[in-house]
Amino acid sequence: MIVRTEAVVLQSIDYGETSQIVTLFTREKGRLAVMAKGARRTKSKFGSTLQPMAYTQVVFYYRDTRGLQTLSESAHLEPLLNLRRDLKKITLGLRLVELVYALTEEEDAQPSLFTLLVTSLRALDAAAERPANVLPYFQLRLADVLGFAPAFEKTDVQALGGDGGVLALESGRLFSPKGEAPEAGRPASRAALRAFAVFARADLADVMRMRLPPAVRRQVQSLADDYLRYHVGPDAFPDRSAEVAAHLFR
Repeated sequence: MIVRTEAVVLQSIDYGETSQIVTLFTREKGRLAVMAKGARRTKSKFGSTLQPMAYTQVVFYYRDTRGLQTLSESAHLEPLLNLRRDLKKITLGLRLVELVYALTEEEDAQPSLFTLLVTSLRALDAAAERPANVLPYFQLRLADVLGFAPAFEKTDVQALGGDGGVLALESGRLFSPKGEAPEAGRPASRAALRAFAVFARADLADVMRMRLPPAVRRQVQSLADDYLRYHVGPDAFPDRSAEVAAHLFR
């Protein structure tokens, strides 16, 4: 069967003298691996479309009895050129695709997650400032797609005082220091917990307008990392690019 679908490249690995094995996250089929024959040749028909983070239209031959499909065509849907011209944006974009690679199953189509990934990559590409805001937004919306969105109430946010509070990792509720302490919780400042709530619920356009002091931004990112890690498990949560991002955005 011939499949034509949108895709984001998650990973590319050289194979043999001239080919590549490419992992795609597609709208129609979810995550799958394809063989791109001749992709490493100088005049390859695939050009730059197989680089990680590329947003493309692909055509491949699909057989459900094979674990590796054969890629026939690939073309950029949007070049996202700004995403590749800035080290911080590259680091953040690679973090997004790494999370999708690690936390999805093969051939499990998730159109809402695909849309989230493309929207987030577009936001990174377009961001004139505050590109780091995309990452915690993506992580918390990813948690929603996977079925464990933070379950805090508006009253939780309103009850936070000057002493800050605690994020309950199990439920995503927010508690004041004087309230009932959750078994698994992460303390943070009032500003960081309120920002966490905005990242979890606000539109991306509003998130990109948020100006956070560096210390607050680091706390928010740590909360988002800890929340996602708690729910998917430490073995599944990828830490490689998280360490690079943390160093880059100090």
